[in-house]
Amino acid sequence: MENLKEQNLMGLSPEELLASIHGQALTTKKSILDYMDKLKRLSKTALDEKQLKESYNLIEEAIKAMSEQVKPNTIVYLKNELKTKLGKYSGMQVGRENAFLNFFKETYDTAKKTKEYTWVLADLTKIREQQILDTLKTINTYCFKNKLTQGEKKDIYPMLERIVDTQNVRYINQLRSMEGIRKAFRIKVVEEDQKFKIIKIK
Repeated sequence: MENLKEQNLMGLSPEELLASIHGQALTTKKSILDYMDKLKRLSKTALDEKQLKESYNLIEEAIKAMSEQVKPNTIVYLKNELKTKLGKYSGMQVGRENAFLNFFKETYDTAKKTKEYTWVLADLTKIREQQILDTLKTINTYCFKNKLTQGEKKDIYPMLERIVDTQNVRYINQLRSMEGIRKAFRIKVVEEDQKFKIIKIK
């Protein structure tokens, strides 16, 4: 009976798959961990890669949705378990962490690990502007002696944009003063029509 059920899973959407093999919402730590284990087992026999990638995204969204109700450490734990058990279906390059996040961890390596720090490890979108600036200072120093790879630049550039998007003169002036970053990315921040923006230098 179990094998017959598994044969009927092909082609199901992530929501249909969840209902069929788990039968409960992904709203608790236990439920999410149980579902990860079921998917990992079925990944060997009954599911295709597309289903697994879509299910990975579904679980990731469920974990994010829990972030208001549970402790940051729980979110970090669940995200790490998801990467460990189903990471090859994340759609991201396996084994490669976000370069900006690596610089962030280096920046706060000796500092007391606050709740805000833990949130960023769980979800980079939770980072505050001051944390971005502190991390960019680390990157700026790094750029004077080292060359950033294209992958590193790709991870870091959205954070430069985020600082400029604040349109906060104090933040932007700090970014403007970072010569290592300006040269590495060949950019400058200018004001046009009373709005700051990044332009590329040829």
